[in-house]
Amino acid sequence: MKAIKIIMIILLAVAACACIVPDEPEIPTSTPTPTQTPAIPQGIAGMIPTENLPGTFKLIAIIDENTSGSMNITEDALSTIAGNLSVGEIKAVQGVYDFEAKTYSVFVTVIECTDSMNAANAVENYKNQPDFAKPPSQTVSRFGKVTFNEHEATEVRRKPLGSDDLRYGYVWSNGNRVFIVEPGTDDRLASMKLAEMTLS
Repeated sequence: MKAIKIIMIILLAVAACACIVPDEPEIPTSTPTPTQTPAIPQGIAGMIPTENLPGTFKLIAIIDENTSGSMNITEDALSTIAGNLSVGEIKAVQGVYDFEAKTYSVFVTVIECTDSMNAANAVENYKNQPDFAKPPSQTVSRFGKVTFNEHEATEVRRKPLGSDDLRYGYVWSNGNRVFIVEPGTDDRLASMKLAEMTLS
């Protein structure tokens, strides 16, 4: 009898130790994926101001050679800087901004030339446009010099037809790149701040 009890205790102990508990299905734990930051435009497109814009500027589009539609930004930019001086081959990108709740648009154009000489030529051609031959008024000269981002730029003053307000745009080159802010706004500080924000 004792032997049977001992055998029963041993069998119960073995059964308890060897008890097979079905494995719970393994739930795969997802590895947290790093948060993706929005892609920053590469090349010259990355020089177009996009955030924390001054005044009432609002970016509505960035146009480059990959933008679909009828406008060819490279040809458009080339016509803006065409003139007596050679500018060579170029690449261009343009930011389009609303100002004062769509009252009018302002454009920031960045042009990449093959070298700094062509870029300097492009600025001279731009300033020598027939539209700029006469000053906007008898008391205001067409061009002025300003300095920002540690380099000099030309302030271009325009007076739209039917308006007494001047608009302030900017053009300059830095290395092999040309920067044009046009036609600018009547808010000189906002226009200049937008020009300063280009990553030049």
